[in-house]
Amino acid sequence: MRKLLVIGICFILFSGCNSPEKKETEEAQTAAKEIKIVKESIKRHTFSDPTTQDIFIVKLVGDSVQTAAVTFEITDSKGKQLYTDTFEANYLLNYDLKENATATERDAFIHARIDSFFVDVNFKDPAIKPDMTFDPNYSDKKIWDDVQADTSAIGFYYLKGKEDGRWIAYSKAQQKVVLYFNCC
Repeated sequence: MRKLLVIGICFILFSGCNSPEKKETEEAQTAAKEIKIVKESIKRHTFSDPTTQDIFIVKLVGDSVQTAAVTFEITDSKGKQLYTDTFEANYLLNYDLKENATATERDAFIHARIDSFFVDVNFKDPAIKPDMTFDPNYSDKKIWDDVQADTSAIGFYYLKGKEDGRWIAYSKAQQKVVLYFNCC
């Protein structure tokens, strides 16, 4: 009888070994092992709601700094993803890096850009001050007016590439992050 009980327990334990749930868990664990975060910076800052702080994350994902992808994300205090931008790590290189920089210098420069991505000067409150002037070459009038009308809107600036400066803000009217100024 005891032998049958042991065999029965073994059968039950081993019968679940090839279950779909286990296979999905193993696949998720394998995928997580393949994702390598080379560098990451996180900051909490008021953005989409003046009463809470959103989570700003920028990370290098890949096998090395030179081949990594940058992922910039903003998530609200409830966990809802508000914004994502993904681009190659070399887009963090700009005119501040000397022309004949070595690979080590480029890596260090990219690391420094990740570390300084969320410096306080990159946040503007309000996003558009009353004395600022709309420029149709760098903005969309409807978006500009929407952001400017909301005096509680906070702007965030980041540089992508050498001349792709982006000012973004959360539009309460549109319930999403908008690009309100894009210039050199």
